[in-house]
Amino acid sequence: MKILHLTASPFFGGPERVILDIVRTQAADFGVESLVVSFQENGGCEPFLRELDQAGIPNRVLEHDMPHLYAAYRDLVRLFRDEKIDIVCAHGHKSRLLGWRAARKVGIPIVGVSHGWTWQDWKISLYERLDQWVHRRMDAVVAVSQGQADKIVKTGTPKNRVHVIHNAIDTARFDAEPDHEYRRRLEAYFETPPERLVGAAGRLSPEKGYDVLIDAVKLLAGQTTKSFGVVLFGEGFLRETLQKRIDEANMADRFKMVGFTSELDGYLPHFDVFAQSSHTEGFPCVNVEAMAARVPVVATAVGGVPEQIVDGVTGFLVPPNNPAKLAETLAKLIDDPVMSQTMGRSGREKATSEFTCHRQAEKYFELFRKLRDRSTV
Repeated sequence: MKILHLTASPFFGGPERVILDIVRTQAADFGVESLVVSFQENGGCEPFLRELDQAGIPNRVLEHDMPHLYAAYRDLVRLFRDEKIDIVCAHGHKSRLLGWRAARKVGIPIVGVSHGWTWQDWKISLYERLDQWVHRRMDAVVAVSQGQADKIVKTGTPKNRVHVIHNAIDTARFDAEPDHEYRRRLEAYFETPPERLVGAAGRLSPEKGYDVLIDAVKLLAGQTTKSFGVVLFGEGFLRETLQKRIDEANMADRFKMVGFTSELDGYLPHFDVFAQSSHTEGFPCVNVEAMAARVPVVATAVGGVPEQIVDGVTGFLVPPNNPAKLAETLAKLIDDPVMSQTMGRSGREKATSEFTCHRQAEKYFELFRKLRDRSTV
């Protein structure tokens, strides 16, 4: 069985890491041969391809991309035939649309992987409506959460074609003793090192709700007796807008946006609390990464997040777009280190038992095998 994972990767982020882990684990545990193919994305695919090269995973970049979509479709048809691909696994709007057309031309099954919809602007909304139409034409659709699966079924995809497979992480990344140099680096962002550190990480885009987190931090300043600081890792087009909001709230001494880091694994264990303030989500891997790093998570109860966080056990769930509740809940963990550590240990246990790469790869393998056997009957 040979699987082709098709993606349009503008950078190396959560979805790309998921693909890498699926391919690597299926090769090691199930003997599956895979090829990862990406659209060029104006050179944005290169960091992901470098990661694949370092892992020894075969990969290609397509010769054609936007606006030459017909040429890209022909590239895919030729590639599917030349590489004798058995199943296509498509990640992202463009990959699903062109991958579907090419897979139908060659006569092989295609699986679409759906991480979630954001509806952040008219252009994205148009792509996502087209994506819903394409989902109905997939041989199978993988939803990364039950919440996303329910949305997919509501838009017309037959329920028996929708399969929930949670995203997973390599929890071994957080097995080693934390390097305290990372804590020193975090503290160095502040004029006076805070007693407690709150972490956040993600794209600086509307669906992540960082405006709500900023407003919560302003309220939080009056709710805890301990000194605290918030460090947000990530980049995006809202950076200037968010920084202005921080400045206007007089929170620049407490809330630091420090840009993208490739060393998030090193920083995560040194946060006392991790905050996720999204308005919408699929199944955010960063929450599971924080859990694996023994950090309690305060997160909005959207999308697949309630499938990650056990409220009151591994962290707390709060309603979206509610700065007051978010501040109140963060204050509980900031003021109670014992509770924070207990929840952190519980989060680690849940991450290492339920969200492992082997479990994820096994479920994909079972789905791929069913589709292959069905197509050869």
